[in-house]
Amino acid sequence: MRYSLDSLRQYRRVTVMGLGLFGGGAGAARFFAQLGAAVTVTDKAPAEKLARSVASLDGLGICFVLGEHREADFTDTDLVVANQAVRPDNPLLESARTHGIPIVTETGLALGLTQSPWAGVTGSSGKSTTASLLAEMVRHHDADSIFGGNIGGDLLTRVADRRSDAPLVAELSSFQLTYVGPDIADGSVTPPRVAVVTNLAPNHLDWHTDMDEYIDAKAGLLRHQRAADFAVLNLDDPRLTALAATVPGRVIRCGLHDHGGDACYVRGDDIVLRLDGVEHKWSLSAFRLPGRHNRYNAVQAVAGAFAITSDSEAVAAGLASFGGLPHRLEDIGTAGGRRFINDSKATTPEAAIIALEAFDKPMTLVAGGYDKEAPFEAMAECIQRRAHALVLVGPAGVRLRDAVEAVPAARPASMPPLIILNAGTKFDWAVRQAYALTPPGGVVLLSPGCASYGMFVNYEERGAVFADLARRLAEAAAEG
Repeated sequence: MRYSLDSLRQYRRVTVMGLGLFGGGAGAARFFAQLGAAVTVTDKAPAEKLARSVASLDGLGICFVLGEHREADFTDTDLVVANQAVRPDNPLLESARTHGIPIVTETGLALGLTQSPWAGVTGSSGKSTTASLLAEMVRHHDADSIFGGNIGGDLLTRVADRRSDAPLVAELSSFQLTYVGPDIADGSVTPPRVAVVTNLAPNHLDWHTDMDEYIDAKAGLLRHQRAADFAVLNLDDPRLTALAATVPGRVIRCGLHDHGGDACYVRGDDIVLRLDGVEHKWSLSAFRLPGRHNRYNAVQAVAGAFAITSDSEAVAAGLASFGGLPHRLEDIGTAGGRRFINDSKATTPEAAIIALEAFDKPMTLVAGGYDKEAPFEAMAECIQRRAHALVLVGPAGVRLRDAVEAVPAARPASMPPLIILNAGTKFDWAVRQAYALTPPGGVVLLSPGCASYGMFVNYEERGAVFADLARRLAEAAAEG
């Protein structure tokens, strides 16, 4: 049954599991407090770490249980709003189910409350840029449209507060889809009018039990679409080619070449979308993001945006106005003739490979971080082919070094031997060493291929620290 504000008012006691730092937990707590519920927010992080989020809820009468979780908060309540980064089989959530307590998520509630057609974007890499570009196109169609989800912010309150049928665009991670997929299946959430899957590659295998579970979570966005809904799939990806055969919605076959039927692809300097045999075209001349991977992002965003708006002019306007996202091949500037590129959002080996392929100048890669147990073989081979030097950080650094050293034959004979340094947890030292190892005219590239957990709060903080170090090195170089 679909959610409504009236149906949610029946929950007089609500436990929010996970306050967090990015708005979702705080948004859910604020939402239910404003509905009149007695809200308990519980988070294992200590109060000092969550001070900003706690302060944002001041005056709402919320009970905070920080630094721990108490089982009673999950069994003696009417509703649990679960942190989407917590697996559904968490013992505390299992205990809540045993006591008959419903479990929801902030994203599931937001999508369940919306009366608008919505587009969901997921994938192993490229989903943030694709979703943001798609949302920019939809915004040109309707300024009241909403964009949120995995990209952060309080989606629930924004949906609940608006009185508009303007489209909604949601970027969705596999964690979120582990919960939202069943919500779509049971009718709590209407299937997306448009579902975009950018690609599928091993990711988050420290959280998912295996690759099959990871793919199944992503497929939950598509599985219950209606015949008139659109599935926008990158058919240059063999895993998505296989998945396309199981989709009940109408598949738009995307790629850098024509896959036939309803398709969106690059032809010369144009993006071409063919639906029912009719072609629509948009020039890539105004699109500002470089690289082959961004052409994939643009193709799928164009297909998704036109499918939900049928507005060719809005698609063209968004394609021209979109300037990219921070921490995604972001050009920070130069220091001593070396160009610094912040690609901190590259938290998978596949994303790091894309970055390595984007530059033809001598390049020192800063990589590693938290180990999500993704395979490093392809990234290691690409490092040997493309990198001048490699500086490793974090727990995954050792495993990545071993993978790189296992494929020395991949290195072209014209290149000198690869220099490898391991900085451990000394990120400042890693960046300074990368700068020292890079010849003038070269590139210092932060594209970790790993998550930031343990060393940084998130990839944004990692990228910001990298950018600050680059600025300091530039200032020192300018002073001579």
